Amino acid sequence: MKKIYSVEEIQEIERKEFKRLKNSFILMKRAGTNCAKKIYSLYSKKNIIVLCGPGNNGGDGLVISQFLKSLNVEVSLYCLNKKNYKGDALKAYKKNKLIKNDLKKLKISRNSLIVDCLFGIGLNRKIKGIFRNIVEKVNSSKAKVISIDI
Repeated sequence: MKKIYSVEEIQEIERKEFKRLKNSFILMKRAGTNCAKKIYSLYSKKNIIVLCGPGNNGGDGLVISQFLKSLNVEVSLYCLNKKNYKGDALKAYKKNKLIKNDLKKLKISRNSLIVDCLFGIGLNRKIKGIFRNIVEKVNSSKAKVISIDI
């Protein structure tokens, strides 16, 4: 049986890993790379849309999209402007060489797979504004969705 962790338990595990590695970006890169490998093993033939919100979950998506592209997967990246990222997410943004489409202009093509990296375990408020619109668009599409870090 697999253990299900609470938000608090996951945050504590992350804190310990950050301390152990002495570099939190390494953890983001590992998480993103391993997520991308799993997505590739399941859906390598699909057009993959990666949605990146603010924060480290968006950073994970930036790593995922870059790694999938390196495997020659058709990837469409939708994210925020550079000014919306900081810390590790900003580092991932700068390292990502894909075309960065504006989230407000999200287009979901038929038979796409959506990788949701909008918000992670730290979300503690109602979703509104552009993010609510995006969530509604994704939910009304017929696309499969993989949500990362929730």
